Amino acid sequence: MAIGVMPDMRRTRPGRLWDAGSAMCGSCIVVSGISELEHLLRHVAAGDMAAFRAVYDHAAGRLLAITMAILRDRAGAEDAVQEAFLRIWRKAGTYQASRGAPLAWMSVIARNAALDQARSRRGTEEIEVADVPDLAVAPVEPPDARLGQCLGRLPADQARSIVAMYTYGLSHAELAELLAVPLGTAKSWVRRGTQSLKECMES
Repeated sequence: MAIGVMPDMRRTRPGRLWDAGSAMCGSCIVVSGISELEHLLRHVAAGDMAAFRAVYDHAAGRLLAITMAILRDRAGAEDAVQEAFLRIWRKAGTYQASRGAPLAWMSVIARNAALDQARSRRGTEEIEVADVPDLAVAPVEPPDARLGQCLGRLPADQARSIVAMYTYGLSHAELAELLAVPLGTAKSWVRRGTQSLKECMES
């Protein structure tokens, strides 16, 4: 299949990852780390559709959470994810591990696709920066003022980690990948931040 041509993958079942070495899902695999995603992106750059399906299954849910946070419209968010994966298919060869983790790179692409769609909806009207949630900042207001105050008292790294983890439903490993930090660091930020939040809310 020529680079730049991508099928509609909205019917792909989440959670089933395709073997990067086969055009058929003969032995579905789990993408469990940054190095595996980097490996798959190299195959995608070479036009490997099986590898692309594995990347899609691994990242689609996370990218949809990002586009939903920006567009607040399911159909529009799904369209933005489709556009994001088309860009990932076309630009996989430009990914550089030295500049960030694969999921973070794809998240930026999804964010930009959603912003492009939002701008097209608004015509020439500029989108205010405040209207666009950062990838590691809550896309919604805290459920109560007290929680918002307590989050504001946390160190920035701890607050971003907690909000990103619970907003996007990330595991510790996925959080570490998104923020491009060691797994132990991500776990520490969440653990210490959660403890500080608990103490603040109970005070």
